[in-house]
Amino acid sequence: MKSRPGILVIGPTPPPHHGVSMATQALLESDLARQFNLSLVDLADRRGIEHVDKPDLFDVLLFVKQWWQVIAKLILRRPRIVYLAISQQLVGFSRDSLFILPSILLGKRIVLHLHGSNFRNWYDDQSPPVRGFARFIIRRADRVIVLGDSLRTLFEGLLPPDRVSVVPNGIPWGTTSALTAHGPAPRPFRVLYFSTLSSLKGIFVLLEAIPSVLQVRRDVEFICAGPWFRQEEQTKAMGFIHGNGLDRFVTFTGAVTTAGDKQRIYESADLFVFPGVQQEGQPLVVLEAMAAGLPVIFTNRGCLRETVIQGHNGWEVPLHDSDAIARRILWFMTHAEARAEMGRASRLRYEQAYTREQLVSNLSRVLKSSLERHSRLAGAVASPVGKSGVSTSVVGD
Repeated sequence: MKSRPGILVIGPTPPPHHGVSMATQALLESDLARQFNLSLVDLADRRGIEHVDKPDLFDVLLFVKQWWQVIAKLILRRPRIVYLAISQQLVGFSRDSLFILPSILLGKRIVLHLHGSNFRNWYDDQSPPVRGFARFIIRRADRVIVLGDSLRTLFEGLLPPDRVSVVPNGIPWGTTSALTAHGPAPRPFRVLYFSTLSSLKGIFVLLEAIPSVLQVRRDVEFICAGPWFRQEEQTKAMGFIHGNGLDRFVTFTGAVTTAGDKQRIYESADLFVFPGVQQEGQPLVVLEAMAAGLPVIFTNRGCLRETVIQGHNGWEVPLHDSDAIARRILWFMTHAEARAEMGRASRLRYEQAYTREQLVSNLSRVLKSSLERHSRLAGAVASPVGKSGVSTSVVGD
C-alpha cells in the first residue's frame, strides 16, 4: 500500500486560544490526517495569551527544546513537507528561520502560512541585512499561504505570484437560530464584541461609542466577551464605564472557551462589532459572527473588506471613529428587516466560503500542489537533456 506523504507541522495549539493556535488545531483534527502523515512540533506557550510575543528566558529555553524536537522529527520522521505558521515580527521571524534552515539543508519542501497582514510593513521597516536574510528565507519557500486575495501583494518582489496561494480561514459551526430579526422581545437590543479585550482590538473605540448611542436609545446592552490583555487597560476601561454611568449597559463575560457557550453568546446577540485598530489577518471571531447569522460592523484591517461585503452583510467604519460606530449601531437598531437580511447574508457567505471543510480542502490543494511541484522538479533534474540534445527547462526560484 502506498504510504502517505509526511508533513511536519510547526505551530502552536491551544491553549491559549488565538487565531494561529486554533488554525493549527483545526488542521490537525481535520481529514488532512487521512491524506498525509502529520506530525507536530507544538510552539504553544501555555502560560497564557498575555505572554504571546513577549520573549523572556522561559521562551529561550522553550525554543531550544522545540528546535531539538524539529531536528529529531526531520531526521526520524523524514517528512516531505515542513508547514510553518510564519511570524511577522523580528523575534518570531528569527525563531522561525531557525526551524526553516535545517529543513532547507535536509531538502524539505517549505510551506509557510501567514495568518496576519503586517508582514510587508515589518519587512520594509527592517535594516538591509535583515531584509536580505528575510528574502533568503522567503524565497526558499515552495509556497506561501495568505488569507485573502488582497494580501497577495505582501510578497511582491519576494516570490513569483504562482507561489503565493490564498487559503481563507474556516471554522466549524452548526445550524444557527439567529437568522431572523428579534421582535419586540422583553430584552434590550444586544451588541456583541468578542475578542481579546485590548486597545489594539478596538475595545476602547467601542466603549467610547456607547454614550452617543445612549443619548438616542437606551433599550440596548453591550456584551464584551473575552479576556483582558493587560491589567492597566482593564482598570482604564472600568474607570471610563463608572465615570460615564454605563455600568448597567455593559457586561463583561470573561474568557469563553467552550464551543457551546461561545455559540450561545453569539446567537443571543443582534449585531457584532469588530472595531480593530491593529493590522489583522482574517479574525476568526468575525467568521463566527457570520456563521451565527449576525451582521458585522468592521474596520478595514487585513482582508476584512473581502470577508464582510459592504452593505451586504455588514458595514465598514473608519479607524478610531466611535461616532461612526454609534451611528451605525443606531441604524441597525431602527432597521430590523435590513438587519435580518444582512444576518442571513452573513450565514450564507460563511457556508459558501468559510467552513472548516473548505479550509481543509484548500489546504490539501496547496500541500498536494507543493508535492507535485517537487515531483516535477525531481523529474526535470533526473532528465535534464531532451531528445534534441538541449536542456529542458527547470522551474526555479
